[in-house]
Amino acid sequence: MGKSVKTGKFPWSIKGVSVEARDFVRTAAAERGITMGEWLTNVIQNETKAFESTGDSQQKTNDVFKKPQMVTEVPKRAEDSLLKKLDETEGRVLEAVKPLREILLKLSLRLEALESRHEIER
Repeated sequence: MGKSVKTGKFPWSIKGVSVEARDFVRTAAAERGITMGEWLTNVIQNETKAFESTGDSQQKTNDVFKKPQMVTEVPKRAEDSLLKKLDETEGRVLEAVKPLREILLKLSLRLEALESRHEIER
């Protein structure tokens, strides 16, 4: 069974949430030391407050729920986090590839030496 919420105990899932969105929520919640549900509740409450402060909230709420909306912007913190991870990964890949040049050079020299010996033996 789900956790106790102000409205009662019930399991709940949201269909159609992208893997990227779930990963973002998981990371954001973990950074704050709260559950994904608590994080989502906070975001909804903050959005509701912002919505209500702009006036004519009932009409805007109705408009929002008439058609699904796509979130196209990645929050700045998430973008920064992704860029940092990408930079770190690129650095690890470059470090891992460095020894390959030397290995290939040594293999090339050995192959040339073997070919030379084979030519001499003919």
